[in-house]
Amino acid sequence: FNKEAVSGSGASAAAVPDVIKAMVSDAVLKLTGETSLGDAWKAVFPASLTASSKIGIKVNTLNATNTTNATTSPHWSSVRGIIDGLLLMNFGGSAFQAANITIYDMNNGKPEDNRLSNGGYISDNFPKGINIVTDTAVDGGDGALNNRTYAKTLKDAAFIINVFSPRGHIAITSAGSKFTLGFKSHYGDYSDAKGLHSNWDSNFREITCKGPVYNKVALSVCCGIFGMNEGNGPTGPADNFSTYAQTIDNTATSGCPTTIMMSTDPVSIEMQSIKMMRINKGGKYGTADLPPYLQASGGIAVSSLSPTYNIGTIDESKMDIRRIINAKTLAFNPALSSRVGPGIGISAHQTPGKGNVFIEFWLPHDYIDKEAIIEIADVRGSVVKKIAKKVMGAVTQLSWDQRDNRSSPVAKGVYFVRLSCGGARHASRFSIVR
Repeated sequence: FNKEAVSGSGASAAAVPDVIKAMVSDAVLKLTGETSLGDAWKAVFPASLTASSKIGIKVNTLNATNTTNATTSPHWSSVRGIIDGLLLMNFGGSAFQAANITIYDMNNGKPEDNRLSNGGYISDNFPKGINIVTDTAVDGGDGALNNRTYAKTLKDAAFIINVFSPRGHIAITSAGSKFTLGFKSHYGDYSDAKGLHSNWDSNFREITCKGPVYNKVALSVCCGIFGMNEGNGPTGPADNFSTYAQTIDNTATSGCPTTIMMSTDPVSIEMQSIKMMRINKGGKYGTADLPPYLQASGGIAVSSLSPTYNIGTIDESKMDIRRIINAKTLAFNPALSSRVGPGIGISAHQTPGKGNVFIEFWLPHDYIDKEAIIEIADVRGSVVKKIAKKVMGAVTQLSWDQRDNRSSPVAKGVYFVRLSCGGARHASRFSIVR
């Protein structure tokens, strides 16, 4: 999350490409643990990657009908950040070449709705030699949707990076599935995408969980610089994401999500994208509250969907989550930290700019719908701030403005943050600087 990824607010909000590209670079370094960008991008792929491997970057440009609507398709600068990193990969002295990279989508609707150029996917925005194609379908024959024909780039590439944006879909009738995210992005990989709309949940799963998409997608990226709410879209203007943004940083003013997510696990990133949208509208995001297609892709049996796949982690309590807020890495990872009980933890970090403290706490799923009490105490044990927060999922976030119960700024120094919810208790310490 970086509140500086957008300048202005509301209808005048504009992306800041250099910040977005830096967010992508920071994310892949944090994801892989590498110290150089070239090595980080190599680490994303299997060992079979070579200097001559073909990489396709799948984007979803539906809703890029004009300058305003283009904001809710993945912003081009996020893909530029990916490509700049890929071109730093080196294989025994051989650099990875631009000609091996293809940005693509298939136009399955009206061309004016899906034109790549309307989303900023033009040669002027990318290094020389990058291929940008409105793809055509070729014979499939390798296992998904009764061997339905699919995009030539998907067929030819050794690996795919799937880049999508947070959007809903008003027309999806399957309960709990009103999302246009990473799974549905692959409708643009297959011929006659409109013909897939009669059986949403089943097709979401089959496209992602078997066949060429399952075999070739190495990385999924949610470009949430702008976004739409659950059930809205897939076309139309960007929605206000102030509730989500101010949950992460209460000094954020653009009304945009300004978030990039990255994962080698398509189930985990889908869940986290849904969580962002649910936070914005006050919805639950526990495992049992997630859409049927995602449950049945993450190893949970759903009576109406068969077979059950298990291609990734759906339970947030088992995810390795690494956060960067306003260019600062937060060290706390609940899944990897010591705790006082199963799935119980809390942490607080002052974010850059000294304007807020990001608080994150971790509770088992059976605490969902209960009220948690967060207390911030000074070193003498005096409670300076008390906050009530309803638990909506395994990991809950909030932003504290460093003001006490009387709305006065607190002094710099060491503080303790304490969690209590039912029988769960935990505490940790943090510092405030000025």
